[in-house]
Amino acid sequence: MRVLVIGHATANQLSDSILNVLGAATNLNTKVDVLIIGKADITEIASLACIAKIIHLSDVSVEQMQSAFLAKSLAQIIKSYTHVLTAADSAGKDLLPRIAGILELSQISEVIGIISPNMFKRPMYAGNVVAEVESFEDIKLLTIRTTSFAKYTETGAGASIEEKSGLVEINPTTSFISQDIIHSDTIDLAHAKIVVTGGRSLGSKENFDDLIHTLALKLGAAVGASRAAVEAGYAPNDCQVGQTGKVVAPTLYLAIGISGAVQHIAGMKDSKTVVAINLDPNAQIFEYSDYGLVADLFEVVPQLVAALS
Repeated sequence: MRVLVIGHATANQLSDSILNVLGAATNLNTKVDVLIIGKADITEIASLACIAKIIHLSDVSVEQMQSAFLAKSLAQIIKSYTHVLTAADSAGKDLLPRIAGILELSQISEVIGIISPNMFKRPMYAGNVVAEVESFEDIKLLTIRTTSFAKYTETGAGASIEEKSGLVEINPTTSFISQDIIHSDTIDLAHAKIVVTGGRSLGSKENFDDLIHTLALKLGAAVGASRAAVEAGYAPNDCQVGQTGKVVAPTLYLAIGISGAVQHIAGMKDSKTVVAINLDPNAQIFEYSDYGLVADLFEVVPQLVAALS
């Protein structure tokens, strides 16, 4: 059994989610190889005990870090492994399906548990059902829901490092235009310990920015949004929390003006402490909250901001 974990680097920084993926990989009871895409300092991760070898694609620039440019070359590397794991984030959800298509393999998405080398747990029906999926593929391609696994931090003997280059293949039908950082002054949603999320009840983008964004800044938190708020144009897609957005599990989750649709609950129900503010006492979000406040958010949130100032 040979296991490969894939990680991505952005702005010369390796995504912290790779530690959660390594935590998942330890359930396979073998040392793993790690493939890192993009330039980054890999000194710290090279010291982890579970890693045998690091394959580093340090020559891949931000403009080249598109799955359309890398999938074919990476598929050839993956052929020598029995299990391939990557985070179920935007990069992993883009890359692994392309590789699955090239190799004519199935993919198992959003894995939340590894029972055996062939048996995996994944949520279905907005998280209301947990399915046990058995795979008989020669290569298991898995995207990992990082909130379901603890970060791997055990250090040991240093891993060997193999630098690879020249794997980018220009795709004439795809080009890199630009990259915009959403809410650069707040914490990244995927790694935040506190998340402040707003719903459609905010009424406008101006209210969303004035209340949700300001409160997040005061708390050192990430900004989240319900699908309804995103569709109304209050917040960008990158902020969406839920079944079709990002899955988060922060220490503290503030749900402000959110009704609690099942699709939204699927994205935040693993949060350690949930605080909800809603004017409707029958809002479903209160069923999943540790603390609930039936009140007008337009009165309460400014008071919170003032108290934190």
